[in-house]
Formats: sequence, structure tokens, C-alpha cells
Amino acid sequence: MSFDGCFSIKRISWIMLWLILMTACAPIVDETSGSVIVSGDISDALEAQAVAESFLLAWQAEDYSAMYAHITSLSQDAMTQDEFESTYRDAASDLTLQTLTFDILSIMAGESRVEVSYRVRFATMLVGELTREMVMTLAREEQVWCIQWEKSLILPELQDGNSLEFVHEIPSRGRIFDKDGAPLAAYENAIAIGLVPGEIRAEQADLIYDTLAEISIYDSDEIAQMVESTPEDWYLPIVSLSQEDVKPHIEKLRDLSGVRLDEFRSRFYVDGGVAPHALGYMLYIPEEELETYLRLGYRQDERVGAAGLEKAYEAELSGQRGGSLYLVSPDGHIQSLLASSEAVPGSSLYTTIDKTLQMRLQDSLGDLRGAVVVMEVDTGRVLALVSNPGYDPNAFDLAEIDRSLLESYFSDEDQPLFNRATQGQYPLGSVFKIITMSTALETDLYQAYSTFNCGHSLWVCDSVTMYDWTYWHGTSSSGELTLQEGLMRSCNPWFYRIGESLWGEDREDALSDMALGFGLGAETGFEIGEATGNIPKEAATCVENAQMAIGQGEILVTPLQVAVFMAALANGGTLYQPMLIDRIEPASGAQTVNFSPIVNGELPISEETLEIVTEALRMVVAEPRGTGYWVLQGLDVPVYGKTGTAETTGVSHAWFTGFTRQNDPERPDIAVAVIIENGGEGSEIAAPVFRRAVSLYFSDYQDPSGLMPWEDEPYVPQQPTPTPTPATTATSTIED
Repeated sequence: MSFDGCFSIKRISWIMLWLILMTACAPIVDETSGSVIVSGDISDALEAQAVAESFLLAWQAEDYSAMYAHITSLSQDAMTQDEFESTYRDAASDLTLQTLTFDILSIMAGESRVEVSYRVRFATMLVGELTREMVMTLAREEQVWCIQWEKSLILPELQDGNSLEFVHEIPSRGRIFDKDGAPLAAYENAIAIGLVPGEIRAEQADLIYDTLAEISIYDSDEIAQMVESTPEDWYLPIVSLSQEDVKPHIEKLRDLSGVRLDEFRSRFYVDGGVAPHALGYMLYIPEEELETYLRLGYRQDERVGAAGLEKAYEAELSGQRGGSLYLVSPDGHIQSLLASSEAVPGSSLYTTIDKTLQMRLQDSLGDLRGAVVVMEVDTGRVLALVSNPGYDPNAFDLAEIDRSLLESYFSDEDQPLFNRATQGQYPLGSVFKIITMSTALETDLYQAYSTFNCGHSLWVCDSVTMYDWTYWHGTSSSGELTLQEGLMRSCNPWFYRIGESLWGEDREDALSDMALGFGLGAETGFEIGEATGNIPKEAATCVENAQMAIGQGEILVTPLQVAVFMAALANGGTLYQPMLIDRIEPASGAQTVNFSPIVNGELPISEETLEIVTEALRMVVAEPRGTGYWVLQGLDVPVYGKTGTAETTGVSHAWFTGFTRQNDPERPDIAVAVIIENGGEGSEIAAPVFRRAVSLYFSDYQDPSGLMPWEDEPYVPQQPTPTPTPATTATSTIED
């Protein structure tokens, strides 16, 4: 609501005028209590009451401009509208005000002024409900009633220049654990350890590098190289550790030249960040959100969750703030305690993350850009969420000690803060053929035993020649293939033909509908930020439909979405909402909040289609001509999967996704989605990561199952990590 000036007599309805004439100067009596609520001239009283109610309603709505319009010109001369608004906002922050309600108690009308008595109930976040009775005085200005404003109209205690001061009691922030109770994040005292190269004594250099190698992710040679490339007077951050972890080394570190130890109170993330894109990080309260947080009882200089679980569960992690609300005199002396409350510590989050699996996979991607998602097929619990390159969330607290690391995260063209697993949107490439095959079967255009001669190319839609991956690799064409074998060989012409056939049957929307039914093009309901991807409503031309059939065109998906629908294929068709939180435990020991699996829907395919598709996915990795056979052969765990190579600018993206059917009661089966940006061939670059994820999971993390193409030894990348390139050998059986 807004007003141009004080409330005018012209705004009184004809009904109110009739009441004025009928009641004349008689008092209006509350029939319940018998108390007089209006006395004096009734017309003046009713006009003034309307102004008072309008002012209080505007306060209730926090429409400060409307309130300001109701005060006298003398009051406006003494205070600008901005100052008026700031006074009310500051009071609301000090009170941690959430809502207010009011009642008009009485009205006393005189010849030139009216006094309105009213009661206000303040519902606050931290000190409960406060109730105050106050009196406002109204005077006429050019036939209009206006309020003679003073600060005591907010609280009667604020007369004579008094002010409010809230002394905060900040609760301890809840911790974050992995699925087995291993700590991932805590709020504790920590120590940042770094070097100033110019202060290192030569005779101690080797000892310094060896000592720091024991407690950091670097080896001694790497630290030496870092020191050589850092200016002598610069601070070189090495590692940040909790005080408990650094305790065994503290005396030795203090005796070493050039070593800088800085203590800080921090949100501390173990091991330099386990699943940092899932956990997130904390930042100082943004200016645009400051008032909101102040009203919740936060202090202006606090940090709050800014990404990941830290942001999504800020309310649970931060606990209930407490403190004391004091009345302070103009000279700064406390006059009285108005109200107080005790702080309640934050709740702890127990995630679904498997810390060891997560760390092993984080260490497996080298310097490549990519993502890995591992989730249980029968629950939706996400065991690993890897986005590479990663980052150390401790850098956000260490910025005051050394800003270089944090600044590098924002300037790095590889965007380490970007969560590729949930927000990266990629063409799906040949993995989409799973959806195309399902569409072909559900529309009865083709059956599992339907055959097609898969050559190097196909004349599509009577307009264009489109090619198979075997053409580009210079290998023999695949020849006669059933539909299942078409998926096994990832034969492009087979799927061009399906797209062409669907168009010819006026089913140009069938592929899009099936993709949407598989959960693509929509949010999954994941607890942290995610992109929706894009599934076009339908293809515009026959050729576009043929391109869509092999996962090209305008299709965009996230790795998380792919893991979800692969899990559904594994479990019989149920699309589970992926989840990161297993339970929330309040610090008080009250009842734990447990999360149960949530069903988002069912795959829009029959049991028969599901069986045919999963058999084909098994053929991909179990048959010698399958595109995933050579990389996954010898794996002890039964796996099903699909390779994919998605065309994009430059080198194609490499996909591999699949699931296990080990049926181990101690180890639930998993679905895994892997993408390596501009990695080249899915079978060469992404499939080895899938293999490692499965092998680690089922070997109790002992067997990394060979080397990645970019590793010198498990988890140790070549220096520098080579850029993967597509295979070009004539004997390759991998797909485009």
C-alpha cells in the first residue's frame, strides 16, 4: 500500500459519515468489557482511528514510505524518509522481528488533537513475544489528521534518546559426516601452514620439505618446485589442519625456518575438501541479504552457507541463535535487560557420501575436466559426487591469510567452483541410444530381433548422408545386426533409421516424450543446486529426428540425471530422487530426522522392453564386439553399461554409464555416470573411470583396477596430465 499524504476526511465512506451523524458526540463502548474506547468528538475520533490503523497496517507490512506519508510535516522536517525507514529497520533487526500484530485500545479526541492508545505484539526470532502498549498523538494539518512521530512509537522505552542493543550468542555450527560417521566438516580451531621462501635456511630446506610432505597432499619434490617458483617475500600456502591433527607435528614445525603457522577459527574441511561441490563453502553474509539474516539473529560479520549442503541446510547447521536485548541510554550505559534467550547448537548432517570412495575418485581424474556420480540403485543415495577440477573449501576462510589460492579459483578458466556433476549440461551422445531403443520397442516399430545392415553410412530422410563411427575410424562396418546388437555396437545407422521411421509414422515427439519419461530435461529434486538440461519438445525435421536418435542436436543432460535413469534400469524401472542426506541429528540428542527413499516416478516402458534393453547393456561389456568389452573385460563384478562420445566444439566429450548386479547384501548395487569433457572416446577415457569406481567399491577400496590413461601409478597423474585424444588405430573397436 502507498499514500500521497496523511489520511483525509474525504476518504471516509458514506457509511462512516452516517454513523458519525447517528452517534453525534456519544462515547463508543466495548460491550464485552464495558470500557470506553472512544471519547470526545466521534467524527474526529473515527477519522483519526482510520489514520492510526492505516499507519499500523503499513508497519505490519513494512511499507515504510506509507508510514512516513502519515506523519506531520514537522516530523518530516526533523527526519528524512530514508532516516525514518532506517530507524524502523534497525529496530526490527535488534528485535529479530518476524511479524507484529496490533489492537486499537482507545481513542481520546480533543479540539485539535487526538490520542490513540494501541497495543503491539512483536513476534521475534530470539526473544519470543514482546507486548507493549503505546500512545500516538495526531494533529490536523489542512483538514488532514497526521501523526506526531517520535521514537517511542516503536517501543515506549525508546523515549529520551534511548536505543536498543542486542548482544549475540552464536551457537556452534553443526558438523557434516560421511555415511559411516567420518567427519567431513566441523567448526573448530585450525592452523594454516605455509612457507615464506626467503626465510628458509638452506641447511633446513630438505627437512622442511620432507616434514610438510608428511602432512600435506604434496611430495617433497613438489614443495621444492613450488618454493622455487614463488617470490621470496610471498606467502606460499601448503595445508590447513585442525589443531588436533597438527598437534603431533607442532613442535617440529615451530623450529623450522620459513614456516608460517596461523591459527584461525574456521569452518574446517578435512583432507583439503572431500566432495567440496556437495558440501559447499561459507562466505560473509551478502549485502543484499544482510537484513534478512540480522532479523534471524545473525551478527553482521558472520559467515553463512553459500553453496552445496552448507547453503541448503543453513537453518539446521547454524542452530538457534541466542542473546540479550538491552536498553541503552544516549551516553552508552545499559539501563535494563528487556529480554534474553539461550543459543541452541546446530544439528549435524550425516551424508550418504562414502568418504574413501569419494577421495579415491577425486584423485583419479588428474587435471581433466569431468564428473563422476555413484549412487545406490535401490535407494537413490549418492555415494560419490565428483566434479573435477576440485577446490579446497578452506580457502574461503583462509582468504584473510592468503588470497592467492581463493582468487585462482575465480580466475581459472577450468572453473573449479563449477559443479559439473549437477550443473554441467552436456549432449548425451550415444548413451541416448538407450532411450531411442526403448522408444522403438514401445512404439512397436521394431522388435529385439529386428535386423539392419549397419554400414559405414546411411542416406537419411532422402536428403543427407550420415555416417557411422566405424567410417571415421577406418574400421570394418558392423554388418547385419539385431536391435540389441545395434546398441551393443552403438551402430549409428541403426539409430538414424529408427529416428527416420518415427518421423515417417508421425511420431516426431516420441523420442522427446521418452527422454522426459526417463527424467531428462527436469530437476531431480536433489538437495543442492542442479540444472534441468534440455529436451526439445520435438524435432523440427526428419534429419533432426535422426540426429536426436543418436543423442545429438539440442539435447543437454547432467551426469546426475544419467545416473538416476541408469539406476532405474537396474532396479526394475523406479526413478528415485537422488539424495545426499541420510539423517539429521540435533545436538540436544532429540529424535533424529531420518530420510527415506523418495520415488520420482517409473520409467515409461514395459517389463519386456526393460529386459531387452538391459540385456543389450550387458552385451556392450560382455561380448567381444561390444564397445565397452576391451576396457571392462576381467572385471569380477557383473556390469551393464553404455559408451558414449558426444560431439561438441573441439574434441568430443567422453561418456560411460552403467550399473552393477552383484547382489551383495553387504554392498548395494550401484549406478555410475562418468563424463570427461573433451576427452574423446567414451570407451577409452570414461570407461576406465567406471571400472575403477566399481572395483574400488566392491574390493573395500583395495583394488584400483589398473591405471587411468593419464596416470603413472594409481592416483598419481603424469606430469603434466596429457590431453586425451581419440584413438585412430585401424584395429580399434571403440565408438565415435
